[in-house]
Amino acid sequence: MTKNFRVYVDRGGNMPQLRHSEWKCATHPYYIRYINDRPVAYHGPINVVAQNVSRDSVWCYLRCKFVSINSLTAE
Repeated sequence: MTKNFRVYVDRGGNMPQLRHSEWKCATHPYYIRYINDRPVAYHGPINVVAQNVSRDSVWCYLRCKFVSINSLTAE
């Protein structure tokens, strides 16, 4: 199973799409990039790509918990 992927979201931060390669789509311009199941970068406004209720963290599949979006690189 591939552990490198991107989770794309629409402009409202909804309707996530998991893709294993770069995806150009007008309706889903923002994403979180994962390498080895860990979030490493994001593209888009933080309040849109963040995944938890307080909109300041993203899910880490490797650790099975939320990590701060401030620890990621903006692309």
